[in-house]
Amino acid sequence: MTPIKRPSPAMAVAVLALFVALGGSSYAAVKINGKNLTNRSIAAKKIQKDSLGGTEISESKLDTVPRAANASRLGGRAASGYLTSDATAADSSKLGGLGPSSWVRRDCDQNSGQLKGFAAVDAAAGFSSTFTVVSGYNCSGGTVEARRLSMGRYEVRFNGSPVTRGVATSVVPGFSADAVSITNEGPGLFVVYVLDPVPSPGAFVDHAFTLITP
Repeated sequence: MTPIKRPSPAMAVAVLALFVALGGSSYAAVKINGKNLTNRSIAAKKIQKDSLGGTEISESKLDTVPRAANASRLGGRAASGYLTSDATAADSSKLGGLGPSSWVRRDCDQNSGQLKGFAAVDAAAGFSSTFTVVSGYNCSGGTVEARRLSMGRYEVRFNGSPVTRGVATSVVPGFSADAVSITNEGPGLFVVYVLDPVPSPGAFVDHAFTLITP
């Protein structure tokens, strides 16, 4: 009986290397997909951070985010640190650090110390003989009106205003100085007289004027 020859060590190494090479190639040719994975078998730590986006995640299937531990705070402040829409601030009586007395408001109170009204009348021979609205301000919120009574005589009224005192000055053409006086006829109602004193004894003139009621 002829004895079986054992392969030499070199042959054994060569065969082993060939086996590994062939086996490795066949293994590399296998693609891994979802069918090869067991459900719930991949841990979250095996997924690269910040690698999943909107394409991989269906936002509509996400559950509602639970209430955050600091949801009752905003900018580090508790809810009590903010005003509701119908609340009043503790310092609402001030504006820019100043109290109400520092601001002009529409108020006809005789003790407020504010300007109650003014009227700017562009007097002229053709000015309306019936009351017409003129430029000005009225503490009551009503209109300011004026009418021409005659040359240099105008009636001005501040509708709804209780004022009974005033001061007036004219707007003269050229180098001259008019004498202006007023008469109070009742709350908010005045007659203004504009007189050019030169030459003596003077004459009434239709010069524009401004009437102010303190």
